[in-house]
Amino acid sequence: MPELGILRLDKARILGPDGWLVTEDGTLLYESTWYGSSFSRHPRSIAYGTPLPLSGTCLSLASDFAGGNYGHFLLDCLGRLALFQKSGLSLDHVDWVYLPKPASETAAKLVRRLGIPMHKCVWAAQEDIQADLVIGTSFPGLRRNYARWLTEFFRLQVAKSPLRHDRRVYVPRKGQRKIANEEELMPALKKFGFEIYDFDDVEDEAAFFSECSIVVGPHGAGLTNLVFCSPGTKVLELIPSDHVHPYYYTIATSAGADYSYIVGDSHGTRPQGAFGPSPFDFEVAPDIFERALEAICQ
Repeated sequence: MPELGILRLDKARILGPDGWLVTEDGTLLYESTWYGSSFSRHPRSIAYGTPLPLSGTCLSLASDFAGGNYGHFLLDCLGRLALFQKSGLSLDHVDWVYLPKPASETAAKLVRRLGIPMHKCVWAAQEDIQADLVIGTSFPGLRRNYARWLTEFFRLQVAKSPLRHDRRVYVPRKGQRKIANEEELMPALKKFGFEIYDFDDVEDEAAFFSECSIVVGPHGAGLTNLVFCSPGTKVLELIPSDHVHPYYYTIATSAGADYSYIVGDSHGTRPQGAFGPSPFDFEVAPDIFERALEAICQ
């Protein structure tokens, strides 16, 4: 992990929804971005227009992709609050908090549980803002990798002590990179007593995942809630061959979970070095899947 910390910047700008920090003299601080030192290898147009002024002190939690992805919102955006608090500061020291507007009631509930006052929130939009004093942070860790201090922060701040620890849960995925033959996996899940997670039917996701003994699911934002799992929870991640990244491996192991995985064949393969998420669905062999469930359910 790189060295991490906070930044106090006079008359700095916060650029749009990604929250890139720009000093008064126009220097972009790539340490605050998801890209880190590779920022220049993924160029995007940066236009410095007339910013919206904010009087007082503004804490920026905004982060790349956090406006449209629950995983990035929870870990990369709200995770910055952990660094801010570790510095000895509190939200009483700031007049404004700049972050993406929560895209769901679950995300909004997390904001409230972390003690972020809604009346201080400035929702990140396409416009740049400029405050008298901007407090920003370095990216909270290393992209695609998450440290133990981050999972401990969320478990202590958000999750409650579980009333049970016996749920066996399958977390499905919709949209791109879903499991094309998911129906073929259902008999094995039923055989070993798994319930299918319903995002719309769970009122308290942190409490729900803290009660899990086994979590199984395809690579995707739904597995972000592994941060709330109790130590010793068993995790089986189903990974598309065209999108192999360590996001949920590092979340699971940082949370003290017992991690395993199956790589399924994607329906396509992007050129080597392609940037961004894979668009392809994938398949998981039912016989391999059943043997894996048998192993982790022992």
